Amino acid sequence: MFCSACGANNEATAKFCQACGAATGATPAPPIPPDPGTMRGPAQHAQVIDRPRPTGKNPVLAAILSAVIVGVGQFYNGDVKKGAIMLIGAVILGAATAGALWLALAIWSAIDAYQVANGTGKMW
Repeated sequence: MFCSACGANNEATAKFCQACGAATGATPAPPIPPDPGTMRGPAQHAQVIDRPRPTGKNPVLAAILSAVIVGVGQFYNGDVKKGAIMLIGAVILGAATAGALWLALAIWSAIDAYQVANGTGKMW
């Protein structure tokens, strides 16, 4: 592209003349669109997965059940996978540590069961 002010030859996408600095009127090349196979668009980032929430569950009862037997409050809430993992973990870790980690898992399980039944926690 030739500059209209001085006649110097410039690149086709140059906005200004390299010789005199005058505006050339060229528009920049359009951006290359992202490859859909490797990038996510804004709609995919904004997608929220609506997980099921227990309805009609008593949070206090769920916490008490999980405090007594680790994972039972999760079963009560319908969160079977999390309850099974907590129960198995409590048995294995409780036996390995003479009950020390069982207490920690019981507290965590009771708090989690309460939050899930209350609607503020997440189900697996």
